[in-house]
Amino acid sequence: MLGFPLKPMKPRVVVVWLVVCLLWSSTFAFIRLGLQELPPFTFAWLRLAIAVGVLAPIAIAGGHWRSLSAGDVAAVCGTGVLLLGVNYGLVFWGAQFVPSGLVAILLSGTPVLALGFGWFLGSEGVNARKLVALALGILGVVVIFGAEAGTSGQAALLGGVAVFGASVCVAFAYVWLKTHGHHLSPTAVTALQSLAGLLPLAGLGLVLEGAPTFARWSATAWVALLYLALIASVLAFWLNYWLLQRMDASAMLMMGVAEVPIAVALGAVLFGERLPTGTLLGGTCVLVGVVAGLTGGPVAPRGHAKRLFSE
Repeated sequence: MLGFPLKPMKPRVVVVWLVVCLLWSSTFAFIRLGLQELPPFTFAWLRLAIAVGVLAPIAIAGGHWRSLSAGDVAAVCGTGVLLLGVNYGLVFWGAQFVPSGLVAILLSGTPVLALGFGWFLGSEGVNARKLVALALGILGVVVIFGAEAGTSGQAALLGGVAVFGASVCVAFAYVWLKTHGHHLSPTAVTALQSLAGLLPLAGLGLVLEGAPTFARWSATAWVALLYLALIASVLAFWLNYWLLQRMDASAMLMMGVAEVPIAVALGAVLFGERLPTGTLLGGTCVLVGVVAGLTGGPVAPRGHAKRLFSE
């Protein structure tokens, strides 16, 4: 359950937390960097393909797939399509038109959206503080889109809507799988979700953008792709689970808040991005809502929810 006080963390845990936070926050800049040359859906499905190529052999060799029933496979694949297929497609497409810092802000509201979905599905209890958090998150998104509509073109507004849609998919997928899931191996879940997301995304990319033209790619494009696939996906995934064994979940989730200023700063330094005042104000509302939701203390859920991952 979420809530303070947090357990004291050893120095090496703090260092790893900071490293993972930097890795996740840097993904937005590398997406923007790769999109300067690569088509969005091709870029997204190749990232997943490389991750699957690394994770699948590990899951098979470790026998993690044996814990999955037919119902588990259906649930994991369904959420994988949302979590990695639809989500990546929307984020990579939308990031063509909006600053990387704004992408980070819109995705940071995922925990607030998860509050609403969790309450609806019976896996999350909601108290007055969490209702305020949800209201702040909604207000922040409204302010952001109002500011973007007044200062940006239609393409940028549609890009922002796409990224926000991705955060909705992520929130629903996590909450739905937590509500209906069993004690599944994180390795098996991630490998299978990556494969489930890869198939429709690759089909879409091949139909709309054609086969990848690897020979024409620059070193910058390869660096962006390999960084996102190997460092931001595989390595950050393993470090995340290393941290979850050694610190409170609430402290882990705070990473999403810490990522935003780093991502905004990287966007400003690398791409000269400057977000409108209204967008920054709306982003502040979203971040305050996330903090309020994560520190609101434990609340009994309306219904019984099974845990996704074994202890």
